[in-house]
Amino acid sequence: MKSLLILFSCSTLLLSCGLKDDIRKKDTPTSGKLTLLFDEGITLHINNQIYTFATTYKNSDITLMPSDEKACIEALFNDSCKIIAITRELTDKEKAQFAAKNIYPETSTVAYDAIAFIVNKDFADSVISVDQITNLLKGNDSSFVKSNHINIIFDNQNSGSTRYLKDSLVANQNFGKNCKAVNNTNELIQAISSNSTSIGVCDYAWLSDKDDNTTKEFLKTVKILSVSRPNNKLAYMPDQSNIATRDYPFTKTICIIRRSSEFSLGKGIETFIAGPIGQLMFLKQGLAPNRQEERLIEVDMSPLK
Repeated sequence: MKSLLILFSCSTLLLSCGLKDDIRKKDTPTSGKLTLLFDEGITLHINNQIYTFATTYKNSDITLMPSDEKACIEALFNDSCKIIAITRELTDKEKAQFAAKNIYPETSTVAYDAIAFIVNKDFADSVISVDQITNLLKGNDSSFVKSNHINIIFDNQNSGSTRYLKDSLVANQNFGKNCKAVNNTNELIQAISSNSTSIGVCDYAWLSDKDDNTTKEFLKTVKILSVSRPNNKLAYMPDQSNIATRDYPFTKTICIIRRSSEFSLGKGIETFIAGPIGQLMFLKQGLAPNRQEERLIEVDMSPLK
């Protein structure tokens, strides 16, 4: 009888393990396996979103790969991955290239980010204008601080922030010789921390969550510059409220882009991040969510007895 009980228990265990493996292999919105490539600038937020999703849906197996914007789009196009997260939508040209292969990606806007301009704690100024940034990007490196040559350092030569500034401020031109790029934001913070004549360019998403330990370490050695628009004396910080109102000049859109409209794990991730929990997480981590849940408050105005 005892042997029979042991045999039954072992059989049940093996069956349940096999069933779980089968479930994990099925590609559904809450189960399956996939790789998600994303722009390194939004690492803290994507890590948090996917950790929460995977903890909730334990039959999902998600591999996260931080990369740059260019590599993310190429991977999606070449079918190296089914889903990416970058800080813009696909351009019309890129959509046409996908369509030529009979591929029609699905895009969901989930939050709003910004480009942050960071400097050493000992940097003399705390404000910079859009015109001054443009001049520096074009190589006029002594136009901001007279007699001081200012370098611009990007987080990555193919990041969303680098592409954004090139397209919007120096279109059809090359960056000046005073502009260079490192490989990622960690290297950028190290470079700015040790140099008082450089301005760093990175995603505000790395600096938005003041409770995050990585952000706390970054802000020990660098500070964020406020930015003013042309013909406007007011300067704005890239914080949550100024991103939401678009008062800050350099805001960006965080998008989840799937290779197809299949009802798959990729769809489940997109729905989760765009849904109430994902949106609340962006809000708590200091970015502007795409959609904020309404709060209905009923006030009882009757006199107190």
